[in-house]
Amino acid sequence: MNKYKNINKWFIGMFAIAMLFSCNFPEDDEFYIPFEAGVVENPETITQLIIANEDLGIFEQALRILEQENNSEKLLAKLNLPNSNTTVFAPSNAAFQAWLDNSGIDDISLINPIDLEVVILNHILVGEFKAADFTTGLTTSSALVGPRATAKNVSMYIDTTNGVIINGESTVITPDVGANNGALHIVDTVIDLPVMLDFSAMLPSLSMFDDAVEFAQTARDEDGNGPNLRFRLVDPGAERTLFMPTDDAFADLLVELGVAELSEVDPSIVADAIFTHLIDIAPISTPEFIEIGRPFPIPAFNNELLFINPTDVNNITVTDPNGRTANLVPTLIDIVAVNGFIHVIDKVLLSEAE
Repeated sequence: MNKYKNINKWFIGMFAIAMLFSCNFPEDDEFYIPFEAGVVENPETITQLIIANEDLGIFEQALRILEQENNSEKLLAKLNLPNSNTTVFAPSNAAFQAWLDNSGIDDISLINPIDLEVVILNHILVGEFKAADFTTGLTTSSALVGPRATAKNVSMYIDTTNGVIINGESTVITPDVGANNGALHIVDTVIDLPVMLDFSAMLPSLSMFDDAVEFAQTARDEDGNGPNLRFRLVDPGAERTLFMPTDDAFADLLVELGVAELSEVDPSIVADAIFTHLIDIAPISTPEFIEIGRPFPIPAFNNELLFINPTDVNNITVTDPNGRTANLVPTLIDIVAVNGFIHVIDKVLLSEAE
C-alpha cells in the first residue's frame, strides 16, 4: 500500500484538524502531572507504561511535545487518568525512526505540532479494546478531518485474520501491555492517515478498484498525456466524494461488456468511467444526502451528471447518465479518508459515451 503514498503528504496541503478531548488540563488540575522521564516505578497507567518503556521513547517524545503546546491536547495527562476508556497503538522506536527517515525528517521535534497531533491521534481509539476484543472491519481513530464545525473521525480498518493489523500496514507486535486504565498495544509501523485509494488496498472486497485505476493510468490522449487519475485519489489536499464499486460490481461489468478481463477494454474508457465515480466538491456524507430529502443531480469529475435518490440511510441510489442504478452498500458508507468520503456501491457507473 505504501507505493501509493508519499509520506511527506501529511505536511503538505493538509486539510486535517484533530481533537480528542473537549478541554486541556490546567496546571492546577489535580490530574495534571508534568511527567518526568525515567522516574516511573511500578507503572500501571498507559502514560506510565509508555514512559517506563525505553522502546517507546520517540512516541513519548511526541506526547511531551504536544503536552507543552498551548493549543494541543494534554495526552500524557489524559492517558494517566483512571478509567481513561482509551486504546493506544504505540509505535516502537524502530517504527517511528523508519517513518521519520522516509519522511526526510531528522527529528520529531521538527514536525509542526498541528501535523504531529493529527498523526498521534490516529493511533488512539475511544474505548478500551484488548487484542481479543478486535474484530475485522472498519472503525475510527481519534483524528478528525475537515472544517472544525463538521469534522469527521478518520476511518481505520482492523484485520484480525492473522493477529491484529491496522490499515493493512501496522501490526500489533506486543498486545495488552498491562495498563489498568485502558489498553496499550505496541505496533511495528506508524499508522499513516489514509487517502481514498488506500481503502481499495485495505478492504478485500474493493481490490479491483485499485486494479482498474492502475490500468486506467495507461490511457493516453492524442498529445500523449495520461489521465493523472491516481493523483486525484491520493492528493491529501483534495476534498472529494468517491463512489467506489465492489469487486462483485466489476465482475458484473465484465459480463455486461462481454469481456473476460478489464484489460480488453480501452483504458481511456476505464479512466472516464472512474472519473464518473468522483465528485470534485466538498465531501458529502449520507446524512447530507438524506437531509436533501429528494432525488437530485450532482456533477461528476468529468462533468457527467449523476442522480442521487436518498430514501433513507439504508436505501440510497446513484444513477449514471445511461440510466444504470447502483445502490450504496449500507455497511460501507461514510468511510472517511484524509482527502474525502467514500461510499461503496454495488454497480460500476459508466459515462454517457460508454
